[in-house]
Amino acid sequence: MKKIINYLLRGITIGITTGFLISLTFAFIYQSKDYAPSAPTFMSHFSSSTSATAVSALLWALIGCVFAISSLAFEVDRWSITKQTIVHFLITYVGFTPLAILCGWFPLNFFWLSFFTLIFVIVYFIIWLTSMTTARHEVRAFNAKLHD
Repeated sequence: MKKIINYLLRGITIGITTGFLISLTFAFIYQSKDYAPSAPTFMSHFSSSTSATAVSALLWALIGCVFAISSLAFEVDRWSITKQTIVHFLITYVGFTPLAILCGWFPLNFFWLSFFTLIFVIVYFIIWLTSMTTARHEVRAFNAKLHD
């Protein structure tokens, strides 16, 4: 239980930090006079940017929790790496997608959900490929040290 709480706290911290930095970056890119934590459609649901920022922080925290908890799939030693990856993918996709919709990152319709899914799969594959390549190199380096 302590491990899960630590993962959640780390996820909350990383989620809020990442969400804030991304929203701040977009505010600078679009040269906004006033800070807005998300898209105008999201902001239109709130009477103030303070309320929108508070809700955004909560959503960013939940996103962080989804990714933190999903990483526990890679700690189930009796599962193959394939099963770990599939479970991790499903948890992140199913957990992250509704939160992304609530954040106002894309409207809920077939086209945008399909586009989001395509981007999610591509980004997931790139991260997975990078992680697997890194792990393969680490295993080879470790094995080489064992043979020395």
